[in-house]
Amino acid sequence: MRDRDWLTRLYEEYSDDVFRYAVRRLASREDAEDVLVEVYTVAWRRRTVVPDQALPWLYRTAANTIAHIIRGDGRRGRLQARLTAVTPLHTEDPVPDPDLATALARLAPADAEILRLWAWEGLEPTEIAEVLDTSPGAARTRLSRAKARLRQHYESSEEVGS
Repeated sequence: MRDRDWLTRLYEEYSDDVFRYAVRRLASREDAEDVLVEVYTVAWRRRTVVPDQALPWLYRTAANTIAHIIRGDGRRGRLQARLTAVTPLHTEDPVPDPDLATALARLAPADAEILRLWAWEGLEPTEIAEVLDTSPGAARTRLSRAKARLRQHYESSEEVGS
């Protein structure tokens, strides 16, 4: 039976990952903390359906919560601006190359998200499929295509910079 000890273990094991996931997308510690609270509230309410491999499920719940925040209550403009110009607040810059950051910013949001899940969150295509609610084959294909588009944008930004 999943009880408070289960939730405590879930929080201790994954809360840092979920928080980093949220802050990278929102660029606000306060909003990311709100997302973290909501994710674990949902996990508690839906504890009977949370899989044993919970991290992809938690990321999916965080993504849904972030989307709900963006759609909701008049903060849409402010949050959308943050999402399009994400400046991660963690100490290690996941995109240290300015040309790569520019290329990533030029991608469609869906391409950028799948690459972030793969590169920043370290998820495998099967886990990405769970987060994005798609099949593993579709996730592999989308990831491959997103990498190719990123490569094209990166190479074109290098040519411009030369």
